[in-house]
Amino acid sequence: MAANELINVHPSLFDRVRLGIMAHLSLAKKAVDFNTLLTELELTRGNLSTHMKKLEDDGLVRIDKTFVDRKTRTTYLCTGKGRKEVQVYLAAVEAVLRSSL
Repeated sequence: MAANELINVHPSLFDRVRLGIMAHLSLAKKAVDFNTLLTELELTRGNLSTHMKKLEDDGLVRIDKTFVDRKTRTTYLCTGKGRKEVQVYLAAVEAVLRSSL
């Protein structure tokens, strides 16, 4: 049954904000900086930071911090595991939708 496919989805991707972050990062050709994600996803600084820490802990994103003109610049990159988990999520949703037709 296709609904069982959802069991294979990484639990972090069931949160709408984390799913939005992962969708954005998985489509990006290069690392995305904190302010870009903040603006494009319309999140607060604390909200974005908390979700990114969870995604990093789960191995779905890599966080890099560098200094540019004496200011911290934080960038995020979707890991190979992160891309795979997004693909698993999309395949599961597609299977559920196909079974409901």
